Amino acid sequence: NLDGVWNLVLSCQSCNRGVSGKFDRIPSLRLLERLHTRNEFLIGSHHPMRETLINQTGDALEKRVAFLSKIYQEVQLNPLLAWEPDHEFDPVDGA
Repeated sequence: NLDGVWNLVLSCQSCNRGVSGKFDRIPSLRLLERLHTRNEFLIGSHHPMRETLINQTGDALEKRVAFLSKIYQEVQLNPLLAWEPDHEFDPVDGA
């Protein structure tokens, strides 16, 4: 489910639906790693999205890593699904 909370990020209109926007493509490995870091932070901080993230990605770290690995395998099978933004802000606090 690419529209799941696990893949939810703030983005400008161009990145979201512009000419070279993400649409239904899968984030690149680098961005999947950033999503994983962000999701683990939210799970560990008892954020309101915590339960949804756990339900969508797994109830243990190993399951969540396996979930993202499976997503990345889809990109490996079809590299045209990988997406990178045209521009990006620096991560905050190592995220």
